[in-house]
This record gives sequence, C-alpha cells and structure tokens, in this order.
Amino acid sequence: MIKRKPPVPISGVVYGEIIYWCTCLSALLVVGGTITSFLEVESVMPAGYLINSVFAGHSVEEIWAASALQKPPDALTYLSLLRYGEALTVAGIAFGVLSVAPAVFFSAGYLWRSKNEFLAVAAMISGAFAIITPIAYFIF
Repeated sequence: MIKRKPPVPISGVVYGEIIYWCTCLSALLVVGGTITSFLEVESVMPAGYLINSVFAGHSVEEIWAASALQKPPDALTYLSLLRYGEALTVAGIAFGVLSVAPAVFFSAGYLWRSKNEFLAVAAMISGAFAIITPIAYFIF
C-alpha cells in the first residue's frame, strides 16, 4: 500500500516563497553593508574601532562616549547615516525582519480563497501587529 503525502497548501507555499526571497535579499544587503563598513575609511562608526574597543574590554558607555557619535545610537540614528555601510547592514536586518508582514498578508489572501476564514483573519491580525509594533516603537 502506497501512502500519499497530503498536498502542501498554496498559502504555505506563498508564505514560504516570500520569506525565502526576502531573506536572501536581506542577507545580501547585510553582507554588502558589512563589507562596506569594513572598507570605509571616513565612517562615523568605524568597524575597526568598535571591534578593538570590545576586545579591549571597554564598556558600552565608554565605547560610544569615545566614538564620533558620543552616545549610543538610537533607532533613528541610522537614517542620518544612510551613505555608510553600517546603515546598509541595519537596513538589511530590518528588511529581513519586516518581510514577515507582506508574506502573512499574501498568505491570508490564499487562506481566504481556500475557505479558511478563521486562519485568514488570524493572519491579517498578526500581519497588522507586525506592522503596527515597529511604528509604535518609533512613536513612543
């Protein structure tokens, strides 16, 4: 007797494809930003300084106080540093994390079409939560 595997729901395939490709693009951005930050000579946050300070045993406060920023970076610091590799690295990480929202919304559409209304609504709520949470972080 041959057992057949159940078919993979299209909503799972859609979610998986979006997450896969966004993760690949995010990884490329992070690697590119990391390489750029190590090659930059005129960076506001030189990677060499940060690494040497960490291995020298300095505290977080000491490291940032002696840097060009003179304070720990906040969430919006990288928006003013977009031309540097460090900001590209952070943008890649943010893109990878936030790619969940469009994946969930597209998956919810396919869940709704396949008559899984409860799961579609739950996916829409979690997708809205994935979008609202970072916005609320910046506002408050």
